[in-house]
Amino acid sequence: MSQVSEQTIFLGDGLPHRPRIADASGSAIIGAVALGLFTRDWAAALAGGVLGAGLANQKQPLELAIREYFKKRNLEVMFFYRAPRYVKVTFTYAPNAFWTVESTVPDSISFPSDEERDDWLYGNLIKIELPKIMRKIRRLEQR
Repeated sequence: MSQVSEQTIFLGDGLPHRPRIADASGSAIIGAVALGLFTRDWAAALAGGVLGAGLANQKQPLELAIREYFKKRNLEVMFFYRAPRYVKVTFTYAPNAFWTVESTVPDSISFPSDEERDDWLYGNLIKIELPKIMRKIRRLEQR
């Protein structure tokens, strides 16, 4: 069985959670420490480091997580729309070539928190819905 990375924790239905902020960029942590250093106060620098570490352990907001995922796959997000139980992304995969992918939480599923709902939307979009669209794109390109 393959090893799952620490940041890819799976929901009960096999969908990955959104990554942590630290996975998106080290600049958040560096920025918090730098802000503390600019004050020329060691206590502020320490507080900045603690703030940066705390920030790095939070999950990425849904939009950031989706944009980062698409960027890693050389897909540019052109439009992002979200509602409480729905997310829609229009992206470009080639010059003048656009496609839309969306994910909707079924009414039969309820979540104890908004965080878990966002994790489900993210996981469903990247693991189920986007691969379907990419298969369609490949089939159209082969014609």
